[in-house]
Amino acid sequence: MSVHLEALHTFLKARVAEAAVVEPFFYEALGYARGYADACMEKRDIVGAVRKLAWMRNEAQRWREHPDYPAEAGR
Repeated sequence: MSVHLEALHTFLKARVAEAAVVEPFFYEALGYARGYADACMEKRDIVGAVRKLAWMRNEAQRWREHPDYPAEAGR
């Protein structure tokens, strides 16, 4: 799961930077989601980690046609 989280996190950061989206709250939310998911995995709270993974997947859907879309992480 951590591999999928990393792939989605990297993908989302890059897409937002490319789009020149100035949404500081999105950057914060993305960072918090990643940190929360990591903390959940450390504490063996799989449900919490999966919820944050799902949030990242939903956000990544905006750019699902992008050639760098992490298809495996998006499933």
